[in-house]
Amino acid sequence: MNEAPGKVQEPMRTADEVETQGVQVGERDIVFECPHCEGELVVDRDGSGLDVPCALCAKIVNVPAYQGPSLQFLQTATAKLADALQQTRAAPPMRFSFGGKSRAALDKRHQELQRLVRETRSRLSELRGLLNHSRIQVHRYQLKVEMTEAKLAELEAEFTALEQAGQQNQAGQDALPLSESA
Repeated sequence: MNEAPGKVQEPMRTADEVETQGVQVGERDIVFECPHCEGELVVDRDGSGLDVPCALCAKIVNVPAYQGPSLQFLQTATAKLADALQQTRAAPPMRFSFGGKSRAALDKRHQELQRLVRETRSRLSELRGLLNHSRIQVHRYQLKVEMTEAKLAELEAEFTALEQAGQQNQAGQDALPLSESA
């Protein structure tokens, strides 16, 4: 597992760096279609509610409200994070060499590492909190889906019963003798 001579192994990037590197559509962007030409438009969420000219047809369009990150951003960012994690897991362990460094340089790096460890632990705690919140949200949505499915089944059963009653009623009326006119 020796590295090639002269090749310096890069430190692992943060998830946020991986997620946004080279992405054309960002987390803050609103992605929507022009109602005139149906072209795809991207506007920062600060533009929500503004009337702007379409970049494709030049007609004025109203920027919709920000609804959270676009599906395109989420798919791209998720794929990038998964790839980066796979590469990180496959990479050989980093080797660190502090030989020939002055005491001052070592102390400075020690302080910097302490700060980075604190920041990383804080970010990890924040992400775990967001993950727990998301799990609760997913569970709520699952319950709502199940409730809505149950309501739909009830409505469809009532609809079917109503159609059958209507057909029976119609069949019963057809069987009645015609009244004689005087």
